[in-house]
Amino acid sequence: MPDQQAMFLSPLKAENARENIWIFRAYQGLSRKDLAEGPLKPGLIRGYEYGFQAIHPPHLDIIARKLNVTLEELTAPPDHTMLLDWQTRRIVEYLRRLNSQQRHAIKLLMIGMR
Repeated sequence: MPDQQAMFLSPLKAENARENIWIFRAYQGLSRKDLAEGPLKPGLIRGYEYGFQAIHPPHLDIIARKLNVTLEELTAPPDHTMLLDWQTRRIVEYLRRLNSQQRHAIKLLMIGMR
């Protein structure tokens, strides 16, 4: 039986990977469907990004290959500045000023644009 510790990443590397999967995916303009392959489904990727699901190292290999990054880059401390150009910062400022009803309306609008 395989060692349980070897089957999962350390908590710090798992947290870094969770953030980095989202950062690299968003930076490259990819959807979760774009990363899906074999046993790796969009819902599972969402679970990884949101921390609902423990990341299985074999899936990390697939994700790294699809994102064209190394495993070291994927488990390194995240660099959120990759996504924070001036346009993105401005959108964040606008969103932070909205009430929950307005944010919900924006969310529905964006979902309808897919």
